[in-house]
Amino acid sequence: MSIPIAQLVSDIIPRHTVLLFGAGSSIPSGAPSVQKVIQHYEATFGMKADGFTFAEFCSLVEQKKTRARMIEELRKLIVGLHPQGGLRNLPLYDWRSIFSTNYDDLIERAYKAHGKTCRVYSSNFDFTLRDEDPDALLFKLHGTIEKDIIDGNNSRIILTEADNELTEEYRQSLYDRMKGDLAGANLVVIGQSLRDRDMKDLVDRAAKLARESQTKIYLLLYEKNEDLASLYERRGITIAFGGIDEFFSELAKVNVKQAKRPSTADDITDRLPGLAAATIDVKRNADPAQADMSRMFAGWPASFSDIVAGLTFPRNVAAEIVAHLNAENTLSAIVVGAAGVGKSTAIRQAMLQMEKDGARCWQHRNDFVLVSDQWMEIAAELRERGDVGVLFIDDVHSHLHQLNDLVDRLVAADNAHLKLILATTRNHWYPRVKTPNIYKYGKEFGLSKLSDNEIERLLVLVDQQPQIRVLVERTFSGFSKTERRRRLAVRCEADMFVCLKNIFAIEAFDDIILREYAELQEGDREVYRYVAAMENAGVRVHRQLVIRLLGISSQYVQQVLLNLRDIISEYDIDQAKGIYGWHCRHPVIAEIITRFKFNDLDSITALFDRVIDNISPTYDVEIRTIRELCNLESGIARIPDREEQNRLLRKMISIAPGERVPRHRLIRNFIEDGAYEKADTEIRLFKNDFGSDGPVHRYRIKLLVARSKNTPKILEEDRIALLQRARALAEVGVERYPNNKNLLTSYADVGIELYRRTGNFACYDEAIRQLRIAEDRLADPEIGRIITGYERRIASHTYESRDEVDDQD
Repeated sequence: MSIPIAQLVSDIIPRHTVLLFGAGSSIPSGAPSVQKVIQHYEATFGMKADGFTFAEFCSLVEQKKTRARMIEELRKLIVGLHPQGGLRNLPLYDWRSIFSTNYDDLIERAYKAHGKTCRVYSSNFDFTLRDEDPDALLFKLHGTIEKDIIDGNNSRIILTEADNELTEEYRQSLYDRMKGDLAGANLVVIGQSLRDRDMKDLVDRAAKLARESQTKIYLLLYEKNEDLASLYERRGITIAFGGIDEFFSELAKVNVKQAKRPSTADDITDRLPGLAAATIDVKRNADPAQADMSRMFAGWPASFSDIVAGLTFPRNVAAEIVAHLNAENTLSAIVVGAAGVGKSTAIRQAMLQMEKDGARCWQHRNDFVLVSDQWMEIAAELRERGDVGVLFIDDVHSHLHQLNDLVDRLVAADNAHLKLILATTRNHWYPRVKTPNIYKYGKEFGLSKLSDNEIERLLVLVDQQPQIRVLVERTFSGFSKTERRRRLAVRCEADMFVCLKNIFAIEAFDDIILREYAELQEGDREVYRYVAAMENAGVRVHRQLVIRLLGISSQYVQQVLLNLRDIISEYDIDQAKGIYGWHCRHPVIAEIITRFKFNDLDSITALFDRVIDNISPTYDVEIRTIRELCNLESGIARIPDREEQNRLLRKMISIAPGERVPRHRLIRNFIEDGAYEKADTEIRLFKNDFGSDGPVHRYRIKLLVARSKNTPKILEEDRIALLQRARALAEVGVERYPNNKNLLTSYADVGIELYRRTGNFACYDEAIRQLRIAEDRLADPEIGRIITGYERRIASHTYESRDEVDDQD
């Protein structure tokens, strides 16, 4: 028996609801039905659709006319429509996600009319990270009216049978996303009629996904047919009859428009909902009653509460950061160090001190996009109030594009009321292109070993803090203070994490971790080893990925987390969308588990294959996984066989062809392997899809240099000609990408090769001159080291040349 619309809307909560729009949702706004499109094609092209499906008829139209004419006539029916009636109220509610089979842009226009952003997915090329933090996600199953291959676009409006076949992988990715979004949510399908074959197939597929996610599905239909509806009700689908206008009219009665956050909110970020979800407020998270020594002992970094409770010892760099940011004309502090050296704890100590001194302090949650627009609003309000704010961004290399934009805009606005503390590792930070303003108004702080006075503070903490003292192993506590200091400073080489291991355990730390692993149940071990290995490889692990990868039931998740308490932790990434991150308690522990449980290349390769096969590119967190797997220090770089690397890179490119990083890596591998024709083909494909960018411009230079050095059986004049082409490209690149120090190093490589073959220093000298200009402009300390390296290289070449002359004499 069907239910009234009023009951349907009373049963759902928008933020826990996925919407699926069929053709019926757009008809009140003037969009054509499928039948109307067919009639228009019949009248325009003089063809009959009798006996053909819509896809078959469109295939005939494309074959007998042209695709361009077919798309042109479709656009005449759709382009320029405006949302009417209930559809205009769609943006008033925080839906988990929205799916649509419609080509029109009515939903996008509705959000724009409300001053809200709607991120649209219409092809595989949309599976990439973007800068904005959208108010809604719209997944268009059949493409979008403004994009088609006739326009030179990679997106297709799905009309013909061939379109359906060519885009099946794209739609499967969207259905995978729908399945993930349905966990803990309801599905409302707003359609037209179950007599529509496409609508029936869509409902059948959606119902299957809903059953797998154990969610409830509601079907809102225009055409009333209780007998047909009863057949669906027997399958667990709840039916209501009515249209989109009635749906939103009833929704307005039970769900008042989402209230704006009050202007008197305690924290200024509360008035920007995107920041409220993506930000940790230091003041609210510095409650000593929430301190948890056991988590710290298990390997978790110290929280703000732990520091306030006195469970950490002061790091020297914390005071240095505070002094630097309190000085005039400063904007940023960059803290660089390996995992486990205490970067987060030291920075949090600095932030607590600045909070105590009157600043407002926040930490960006790393799984969210850093939205520069919103932080500029915060900076403007801070200046208006005469206040200072501090924002901590961990793993900042993951947000470098947005960071560059934010820093440049703060400098352009002459606004230093928002200070930035950035944490990263050297291998991720130094190679990347950064705005000159980061170092011009900032300072780098290296963090590695403990100083003598820090070791002293650590020993005092162990002696004086009862919660810590009881955890210290007897063997260590039996040593005199002098001996303790000697063992920490000499034997442990003052490494932070090693120090803590030696204080708290005399046994081999690996053995402790492996015994803990052995005590787990077999199913829990499997989860633990995969989460650890994925995290160690740079994968952004979250609940839905684990469920997909290991095939575990969603009902088993909470029990797994309970069994692995203090070993694996779940945290909110986006609670509204049901995305929850998982991580091991410390990177060093994840590395130990990976080293022992994936201890050969075959198992590592199988892991990467399995992860890539289970990536759903509609999740930003999984696009970040693709990028991290391409990292030159971890990920697939652990596999020495470049053919295997290339196979995995091709799989990533197939999943998310709009992502540039795996394409960059594939080109790099081809050049290093001497597969120059393949590299050239990939560069041409990249330019066709994206134009050019800094990395690919550099690879074009590297390709010419490699061909000059390694191509067999060509004349010396040909090698020099290739280098001259590389030089010309480098000169263009320096002008086009002046802040790209990696491109400048390629320029210097060209200069060295030209000197080796011609004895002429001109190109090398100009490259070094440009590097020195960049060093002054960017204030990047790494550039000075690069210049020194090249000076040594050119000196060695000049000595070699003199030796050759001496030999000839």
